[in-house]
Amino acid sequence: MPLQPDGAEDELSKNLDSSLNETARKHDKYWLYILSNSKPNGPLYLGDTNCLLTRMDEHIQGLRRDYAHYHRLDRLVYFEVWTDHDKFVARLRRVRNWPRDMRLLLIESLNPDWDNLLPQFLNEYSVKRVGEPSKDQEKAA
Repeated sequence: MPLQPDGAEDELSKNLDSSLNETARKHDKYWLYILSNSKPNGPLYLGDTNCLLTRMDEHIQGLRRDYAHYHRLDRLVYFEVWTDHDKFVARLRRVRNWPRDMRLLLIESLNPDWDNLLPQFLNEYSVKRVGEPSKDQEKAA
């Protein structure tokens, strides 16, 4: 979901539980992420999903006609993963209510160079493309 103008975030907080549907609740991971297209002076997009790989694919391919699409935000500059749904929702609400400068500090605390973290995400979570051998298959060969 895109960053909202003042006042709209309160409405988002009230409706947040309904935006996280039952399917998402059944998954064991919840992702909070921030996209950008440049250094700190560019626009930011704060999103949430239960499948970061699918969501990033949608952003990169331009399948979602949202704030991130119109501002060409396709650089993953920050992400967090949660397994506890209630703690995830609480964290998401907190970060959504932060002013921009606090979000910038959050990004820069873990990613001071504003690198695209998608390769790190793919590596850390052992995401592989269909047809690629797994690490176990490579060892056996």
